[in-house]
Amino acid sequence: MKVYDKEIYSKQESIKTIIVVIVVFLVGFVAGYIANSFNETNELENTNSTYIERDVQK
Repeated sequence: MKVYDKEIYSKQESIKTIIVVIVVFLVGFVAGYIANSFNETNELENTNSTYIERDVQK
């Protein structure tokens, strides 16, 4: 004969729910990080800087 304690069962269920939420968050975070790293390119960014070269004659 098995005896079930309602308090222990409810605590176990809440712990399982918390663990599932944390795992889903971590999987989403890792997937987003990997997707972002694939999206990045190594091109130079346009900084809208203007460089002026002056021809100085002496």
